[in-house]
Amino acid sequence: MLMIENKHIKGWACGFLMLGISACESPIVSEEAASISTDDFGAEEHADPLDGFSRAMMELNFFLDDYLLQPAATAYKALTPDFVQTGVGNFTQYVKLPFYMVNDILQWKIDRFAQNFWVMTVNTFTGVGVVNGAGYFDVYAKPNDFGMTLHTWGAGPGFEVTLPFLGPTCFRDAVGSIVGLVIDPVSIAANYNDYRWANYGITGLGYVHSRSGYLGQLESLRKESYDPYVTIKSIVDQKRASELKENE
Repeated sequence: MLMIENKHIKGWACGFLMLGISACESPIVSEEAASISTDDFGAEEHADPLDGFSRAMMELNFFLDDYLLQPAATAYKALTPDFVQTGVGNFTQYVKLPFYMVNDILQWKIDRFAQNFWVMTVNTFTGVGVVNGAGYFDVYAKPNDFGMTLHTWGAGPGFEVTLPFLGPTCFRDAVGSIVGLVIDPVSIAANYNDYRWANYGITGLGYVHSRSGYLGQLESLRKESYDPYVTIKSIVDQKRASELKENE
């Protein structure tokens, strides 16, 4: 059984390469939600007609990870104290909460909206998102995204594709990622107030923080797997299936 543990930040997931694996999990997401067994749920069935293109894009993502994200994550982990990393994980998750709540409303999941609103409210007053005050009450964020919204509305996964930066995904979730950029309240506010570069910086820091949580794991997978493309794609598919199941 392959166990993926994301104890630090959920989204992105694996930096440029495996967004779906460690999609921005942070301490404000429960340990149960952040620890996914790939044996627990069956992945959705969808075709892979772009196998050649997807393999080329995964090689590009490997290159970007090797020469950009992994070195940055290694330096970040070596140079920043644990309490700083915890604060970064909390804050990069905190700024996603309005986006989660938008999708909670679109899916009419009022209980999840209320839980995310509570986490945001408590964490705002206990440390502007840097301190996970809600965790002291054993209340944690419930991640959500527009791909899940499309799934809730009945959209099937469509064909599979690997994209630069996004990694392995399906057509539905690729569309969801694009729409998510448009409907994210934090991004809208940042662009409207000309703080887009601050938003980009926080997003980039989230990627680096997320990647620092599994240094060595991706390298071992690439070295030991007969076909890293198939292995990574399978892990991402299983992780996504578990997220969709948990969101039902």
